[in-house]
Amino acid sequence: MIDTHCHLLPGLDDGPRTASQALELARRLVADGVEHVLCTPHYSSLFPTSHADATVRLGELRAELASAGIPLRTSLAAEIGPGFAASHSIEEVVARTVGGRYAVIEVLNDTSPSALLAIRDRLAEAGVQLVLAHPERSRAVQRHPNVVDPLRADGARVQVVAPSLLGRWGPDVETAAWRLVDTGRADLLGSDAHGASRRRPHLLEASELIESRLGPGVVAELTDRGPRLVLAGETDSY
Repeated sequence: MIDTHCHLLPGLDDGPRTASQALELARRLVADGVEHVLCTPHYSSLFPTSHADATVRLGELRAELASAGIPLRTSLAAEIGPGFAASHSIEEVVARTVGGRYAVIEVLNDTSPSALLAIRDRLAEAGVQLVLAHPERSRAVQRHPNVVDPLRADGARVQVVAPSLLGRWGPDVETAAWRLVDTGRADLLGSDAHGASRRRPHLLEASELIESRLGPGVVAELTDRGPRLVLAGETDSY
C-alpha cells in the first residue's frame, strides 16, 4: 500500500513529537502493509509549517528509518489549508505539492464547494491539480456527494481517509465516506495518521472493510494504482 496522507514527520504539527514516536508510527504503517508514505505536514493558520523545516525533518527521518531497518519509503508534500491555498503565494503552495502536479487540500466541515472551485481555478494556472483530503468531513459533501463531480471531472482526486470509514469521526462522516467509496467517487485511501496509538493509521482495517464490501480490485485502486499515478504526477491516466 501507498499512504498519500500521513503526519509522520516529528515536531512539525500535531503528529509525532519526537523521532522515536515517528519511528513507532512508521513501524505501525509497515505492519499495516504500507511501503511508501507521502508525508503531509499541515500548512495552515494553526500549523504554518516551514517547507524548509519539513525538508530537513524528512532527511533526518530517512536516516533514522535506515538506521532502524524500517523498510518505508517517504516523499514530501503538505496538507494545505483551504485559506492558505486561496491566499498565500502560488510559489509557497507549489513548493508543497507532489512533484509540482498535485496539491493536497485540507477539506474542513465548513469548506464550501465554491471555495474548492476557486482553489482549483487558482492552482490550475500553475498546472496543479487538487487532491481533496477527507472531503467526507464537509457538510456540503455529506448532504450531496455529487458536489465533488465537477472537481473530479477537471482532474481532482478524492482522498477518503481510513478513520472516517471506521466511524472515528462520527456517523455523518462515516456515511459520507462510504457514499464516496460506494459510488466510485473516491480515488485514494489515506491514513491521516498522527501517531502509533493516538489517531493511528487504521489502513489495514479500512482496506479489509472495503474488500469485503466491494472486492480486492477497489482496494488496489485506492491504495496502489491511484496513489502511484499521483506520486508520478500523472494527471491524465485515470
